[in-house]
Amino acid sequence: MATQPLPLSILCDVSVSVTPAGVAIPAFNQGLVGGNSGRLSSQGPNGRIQLIPGASWQTSMVALGYQPTDPEYIAMGLYFAQNADPVTPPQYGWVGCQDPTAIQTVVLDSGHGGSSWAVGDIALITQGGASNGYCVVTGVSAGIATSVSSIPGQQGTAYSVANNLTATAQAPSTGMGLEVNITAIGETPLQAVTACRLAQPGWYAVVDWTSAVDADHLAITAYAQTAVPQMQYLYGTTSLSALQGTTGNIFSLISAANYNRGHGAYTSTSSGANPNNVYISAAVGGVGMGLNTGAPNSAFTLAAKTLVGIVPTNLAQAQINVPAGTPGISLGNHGNTYNNYANDYSFYYQGINGNGMLFSTVQGLDMLAADCQISVLNVLQSLASIPQTDGGQALILNACRAACSRSANRGFIAGGVWNGANIPLLPSGGLTNGEALSNGFWVGSSSFSTQASGARALFQGMPVYIAVILAGSQQSFIIGINVQS
Repeated sequence: MATQPLPLSILCDVSVSVTPAGVAIPAFNQGLVGGNSGRLSSQGPNGRIQLIPGASWQTSMVALGYQPTDPEYIAMGLYFAQNADPVTPPQYGWVGCQDPTAIQTVVLDSGHGGSSWAVGDIALITQGGASNGYCVVTGVSAGIATSVSSIPGQQGTAYSVANNLTATAQAPSTGMGLEVNITAIGETPLQAVTACRLAQPGWYAVVDWTSAVDADHLAITAYAQTAVPQMQYLYGTTSLSALQGTTGNIFSLISAANYNRGHGAYTSTSSGANPNNVYISAAVGGVGMGLNTGAPNSAFTLAAKTLVGIVPTNLAQAQINVPAGTPGISLGNHGNTYNNYANDYSFYYQGINGNGMLFSTVQGLDMLAADCQISVLNVLQSLASIPQTDGGQALILNACRAACSRSANRGFIAGGVWNGANIPLLPSGGLTNGEALSNGFWVGSSSFSTQASGARALFQGMPVYIAVILAGSQQSFIIGINVQS
């Protein structure tokens, strides 16, 4: 009878442990198109916002009820049509709903504040045929509600203007006897964008909200400044006030507010001859999302790119290259336009946001910040513990360095000389002005020996400091030619 062989583990015992894959870094290359055509419901599992694959966008839009004449359908077509070299079309987009029958404004019905209410209590508003519309109690006196308001993302559907509607407390509230009046219906573009952000964080930029006008552009850009996760808002305007630099025009308002997440383009439909030009931001967004592949050397700028499906708005030089505060749309007031140059080129100029930063710079910084955040949390999740020691801190620093390396690999960060402020570390070291950074970034932190006892008691790591040198983008040139006869 055969003898059972002795196991090798007697001499060498090997165990295999597979580390779970960390959370992937967001792609930052998916755009959202939205509007108020009413084709998409704001409620239910197939409502509010839906993913649209580029390979089958037409079929997908029709399956959701959209018609080829709908603004959202046209804008989505322009978004996916951007394929002029070096752009490849985006792989995915999203379509969002602005519900024309949702509760926009709700107020307390006088004398019906009920009892046992507290600020922050939620109540369901009942109206025949309507559903899922809630209000929140915003003011209370001795348990009696004194004011209410609608809740973004919970405004319901199929409501109409009406008075004396019962509002039923939702657990854990014990309030009773509340009645409200709906004074306006139909979500604003801002309310719809907010609801889309709450419902689905997978998209990065609103590339066209087709029902929005200049006042909405300002409101949504303001929201984008603090939205979580980070986002940008692209819009187009045909307003002559933007072209003429009239006081209070949309470009100057966003520029004056120093908003870095609003990107506007002036265009003209040429008295209706070029109707699709009103969707210029969808085309611009298609370029920006299509170019952001994340591949090596994929850093880009929107400047000098062809917009497929958009007809150039041929402006005079005096209307484009102007100082701040004077008529014109571009350099001074931080607007953009699609124009013809020398009868040979038609391209987009200059790819800047409201505060003068490049759209692609804001996008790249958002990607870097998210990469650092997720990389550090992946380290935390993958280990039993990260000790409050310099050795433990090295794991965090290396995660941040890896994130910076990925940005450098994309071409967003490049080597150079640090000309920013000194970053001292304790007890010694740091980064000094004039120091060369061959990889374009520096990551450091002070020693745990210098950590305050209070911070240690809260299980905090040492603050991490990151310095990066952006590769930038050449978009204008001065060439001197010396001639010898």
